[in-house]
Amino acid sequence: MMTKLFKILILLIYGTFFSQSITSDYLATYDIKYPFYGKPNNEQFILFINTKENVSLYKSTNQYVLDSLIKTKKVGQNDVNAQLKYNTAIPEIVVRRKSKFQVYEQVIDTKIRYEEPEDIKWTILNERKTYAGYKTRKAYTTKYGRKWIAWFAEDLPLNFGPYKFSGLPGLIIRMYDEKGEYYFTLSQFKKKRREIILPQDKNYKAFTKKAFKNAKYNIQTDLSNSAIIFNDSKERKEWLDGIIKRIKNSPNLDIE
Repeated sequence: MMTKLFKILILLIYGTFFSQSITSDYLATYDIKYPFYGKPNNEQFILFINTKENVSLYKSTNQYVLDSLIKTKKVGQNDVNAQLKYNTAIPEIVVRRKSKFQVYEQVIDTKIRYEEPEDIKWTILNERKTYAGYKTRKAYTTKYGRKWIAWFAEDLPLNFGPYKFSGLPGLIIRMYDEKGEYYFTLSQFKKKRREIILPQDKNYKAFTKKAFKNAKYNIQTDLSNSAIIFNDSKERKEWLDGIIKRIKNSPNLDIE
């Protein structure tokens, strides 16, 4: 018979290696403006923060709502029309933990992932402004192929931010790239205890970041499993050109 101490140790080990959820203590939502086919588009993203374990989950609010509807069986797994109502142009799910960013994405029917170190180097300036009632300070970094300007709240000492941004001595309130193509604006911040299910690594095929991008492109342009019947090679090429055009005009936060 197991001793009580042994049982506790087993539970602790199991929780360390197999836990697939976090309990948030804060919730932040960001409104994001991004270019889509040369025109600005807007979408909301949600960031769940666990300050005790220094873990966060970031994903499209549309995705979060859809996952909840599927879980409660209000939307069927194969109900494509219903799911399209909750579509997102930036489907990456970002988990920050153990000094790494883990990025998950479902591309058509394939789930893929990669991870990279959390190694953003910020330069903090003395310039200060007030945004949405928060007193913020300016910082900048060059990361993911762009120069980014961030405004963080010194009175909210949480080193979190949207997407794959972190490491400032305050929550990021507003951020944008130097060319003004992408804007992140905090729209809501509050204490919120909620258990959040994290993506399970075993369900996603792991790649390096470069291989991940190549795999994503190949999946999107692969016609081998397509149910579409083309009349001739010209029609097939036009269809494929349309897919490639859509890929090039889709938002891409990380161009490294």
